[in-house]
Amino acid sequence: MPKLRFKEFKDEWQKIYLKNTFNFYSTNSLSRADLSKDGIIKNIHYGDIHQQFNNILDVGKEDLPYIKSTIKLNIDNEDNFCQDGDLIFADASEDYEGIGKAVEIINIGSNKVVSGLHTILARDINKIMSIGFKGYLFNTSIVHNQIRVLANGFKVYGISKNNIYDLDIKIPSKTEQEKIANFLSLLDKKIELQKRKIEALKIYKIGLINKLLNSNKSLNWKNKKLNDILLPGSKEKVTDTSKFQKINIKLNLNGLSKNTSIREMADTRPFYIRNLNEIIIGKQNYFNGSIAIITKEFDGCICSNAIMSFSVKKDNPKYIYYYISQPNYIKKRSFLANGTGQKELSEKEFLNFEINLPNIGEQNYIVKTLDFVESKINIENLKYEHLELMKKSLLQQMFI
Repeated sequence: MPKLRFKEFKDEWQKIYLKNTFNFYSTNSLSRADLSKDGIIKNIHYGDIHQQFNNILDVGKEDLPYIKSTIKLNIDNEDNFCQDGDLIFADASEDYEGIGKAVEIINIGSNKVVSGLHTILARDINKIMSIGFKGYLFNTSIVHNQIRVLANGFKVYGISKNNIYDLDIKIPSKTEQEKIANFLSLLDKKIELQKRKIEALKIYKIGLINKLLNSNKSLNWKNKKLNDILLPGSKEKVTDTSKFQKINIKLNLNGLSKNTSIREMADTRPFYIRNLNEIIIGKQNYFNGSIAIITKEFDGCICSNAIMSFSVKKDNPKYIYYYISQPNYIKKRSFLANGTGQKELSEKEFLNFEINLPNIGEQNYIVKTLDFVESKINIENLKYEHLELMKKSLLQQMFI
């Protein structure tokens, strides 16, 4: 029996044999290029399972792509269309974390939906599992750990229908299944609402940045080139990187945080210490044009030479950061990247950009206003992370 359970249930969970439970149905191999925003038949691509969908895929709420009307899809059996309660597995992934991720599809209604590229469509033919339960069960660490052992491949990992048959699965009565599914569904709704709240705050912040920095300027605002405002950042080279936190940056307006994506660079690249209030900008490849400012939390971190760094002469560093974090500046930086193969942003061209500067008092007021909104976003992010951790813990304790 699981560690955490609704008190009215006492029976032991029963082992089921998926070979006697699941039938598998045809999927297609259409690429993204074969999909569009309009059509008749909706398609579930494995990439969306990895990146967009959670445990439960509600067709009535999700904006699924259609198969282009110019493409003929040969479906010889109506059973190959998705039905409520079907499980769709992603059968391929570039990492162990994503291999075998599954979504349970619900609320299909009158829609025609098919399972697409690199997916496995499984149906509980004996209906021994209630709708909404399977999506949570097959995404527990208990099941994923089994899938990781069964997965094969070198650069891309894959699973097969036979791998799914080999999974050791235990389930409670349907009544208990329904109660578990309803409870976790309510938690998912709370997580989704929290996510929307954060997105709304981010949109508000972008609008506020635009209002404060680009409109209602008083006469004392001046246009200056970044070359007149910024100095080259610290150039203290580090040979032993083991004692430092390595960071890279990604394209966002939130600067650095504990959740910043960390990607180790090759040991052959030189690293440099970056200090408090330095503005750092990605200049190569996937992080080209990304920007962040070194906060107290990251003071003394190290970055590779794929990132350029600047200190601010006499203005408020946070004001400069907010100004050049605007979407139009991000587009400019990315557009200026050039080179064959590995594109690189030119430091000289970047410093040629102009910026509007008020006096230091007005800069400080703008920074204080935007910092308040950013702190609110950070608080809401912490709430979101707490809810996600709670869900993860519940999935570990409510299933066996």
